[in-house]
Amino acid sequence: MGRRYRRRSNGSAIVSDSVYIAARLPWWAAICFGFISFLIFYFGFPAFLESKASEMSASAFSQAFESIFMRRIHWFEWLGIACGLIGVFFGLRNYAISSHAGYEERGLITFLAKIISRNIN
Repeated sequence: MGRRYRRRSNGSAIVSDSVYIAARLPWWAAICFGFISFLIFYFGFPAFLESKASEMSASAFSQAFESIFMRRIHWFEWLGIACGLIGVFFGLRNYAISSHAGYEERGLITFLAKIISRNIN
């Protein structure tokens, strides 16, 4: 019998993958990973989408593009905040404790990062 996989949203998958990566890094690399992913998701993707929207201002698809993607910019900002929080947490945790985080701890941190970043956003 084949395995049944639970389908996750892309944002949730990015957050859980970021937790997995940051849990395996040394403390200084986890902080750098969180900072870089925060910059990419919070500033990079929204700026890219806004530049594409301004380029397409004369085309017929500009209104459809703006209505679909410009309302979703806050999703990228949420991902940036969540990845930044993950990097800060694992930077502090890996500085204090040198062992790798277990499955249950990673799941708890994923859940907390999602909840806290939604409240901050």
